[in-house]
Amino acid sequence: MTELQKVFLFYTFVYFLIKGGLYVCLYVATVMAEKRARERHAKLKVYLHKKRTAENARWKVAHDLYNRKYNTTSLELKKVS
Repeated sequence: MTELQKVFLFYTFVYFLIKGGLYVCLYVATVMAEKRARERHAKLKVYLHKKRTAENARWKVAHDLYNRKYNTTSLELKKVS
C-alpha cells in the first residue's frame, strides 16, 4: 500500500468519524427537543383544561338559562304539532 493510499484511508476514516459524530449529536439534540416539546404540550393541556373548567363554572348560569330556554321552546313546538 502506498503512502498516498494510506493518507486517503486515514482522511476517509476521519470523514466518517466526523459524519457519525455529527449524526449522533443531531439525534441527541432532536430527542431532547422532542422531550421538551412533549412536556410543554402536557403543561398546555393541563392549563387549558383548568381554564375551560373555570370558564364553564363562570358561565354555568348563562348556559343553564340558554339550555332551559331552547329546550322548553322545542318541547312547546312538539306539543303544538
